[in-house]
Amino acid sequence: MTRLILICAFILSVLAAPVQAQSSDYRELAWSDLLPEGEAANISRLMEMQARQSGFDHFGTSSMPQIQTFNTVDALDGQRVRIPGYVLPFDMTGPGEVTRFLLVPYVGACIHVPPPPPNQLVYVETDTAVELEGMWDAVYAEGILHTRREDNDLGDAAYTLELTSLSPYRPGG
Repeated sequence: MTRLILICAFILSVLAAPVQAQSSDYRELAWSDLLPEGEAANISRLMEMQARQSGFDHFGTSSMPQIQTFNTVDALDGQRVRIPGYVLPFDMTGPGEVTRFLLVPYVGACIHVPPPPPNQLVYVETDTAVELEGMWDAVYAEGILHTRREDNDLGDAAYTLELTSLSPYRPGG
């Protein structure tokens, strides 16, 4: 239980980390920008309640349920954004190429640790496959953000992104 609470605290600290780079054509987002006022505290409370009620232990279970909070920031709907994250692909179309994926806030986000809540996942789909340099490398995703729910097996998402560009993450740039 203590490990789960520490993991939750770490995740929330990552979500609140500021993004320093600014792209001229896109609104630069941090993951905390996807949370409405008071939502971080709500997520923390829900994760703690879930851990207490379910008795899930990160090391003793194959998966943990996703906190189901779909609260979004309506002002972001239709905005041109740039957000850093990690790619969790649904399928590969070729060597290192992907057309559908979840953009997640931290490396290793999956169903084995508490998966991020839906308002901390962005579903991305593109007509043209994009190439990944490395499966564990951070990226910048740019495109039009929508507050549109996407349910799937990897994790439900409260946001979708019409991808225009995927590039390697470079601190400060």
